[in-house]
Amino acid sequence: MVDNLDKRIIEMLKRDSRCPFVEIAGQLGVSEGTIRSRVHRMTEEGLIRGFTIKTSSRNVKALVEIRISVNTDTEKIARELAGYEGVTEVFEVTGDQDIIAIVDVESSSQLNDIIERVRRYDNTLSTRTRLILREHFGGS
Repeated sequence: MVDNLDKRIIEMLKRDSRCPFVEIAGQLGVSEGTIRSRVHRMTEEGLIRGFTIKTSSRNVKALVEIRISVNTDTEKIARELAGYEGVTEVFEVTGDQDIIAIVDVESSSQLNDIIERVRRYDNTLSTRTRLILREHFGGS
C-alpha cells in the first residue's frame, strides 16, 4: 500500500533520481533509514522500476503517433517499436491514435528511417509526427 510518504519520496526521486536519501529524509522529516527501507520496498514490489536520467540534447526529438488497424496486437507492435534504436519511450494510448513513441535521434534522416519502418507494418493505418521544440521537466 502506497501512503503519502511513499508518494512524496517518489516525487522527489522523479525530480532527481540521484538525490541522496539523507537529503530526502531531511526534507521530509524522517530518518535516512526510513527512506532507504521504503525505496527498497517500493523497488522490490515493482512500484519503482528503475532510476534514470534526463538529458538535454541538441538532437531531433519527436512524438510519433501511430494508428493501427483493429484486431491487431497493439502490445506486440509497441514492444517491437521500443526496441528500435532512438526510441526512448512507447505508450499504448486511447483516442485517435493507438501508440505514441518518443524518438530521440541525431538527425531528421534517422527519424524518417524509424517512421518508414513503422509504416511498413501491414497493420499501420497512419502515422503523425510532432517535432519537440522545447522540453520542460516537472519540479525543476
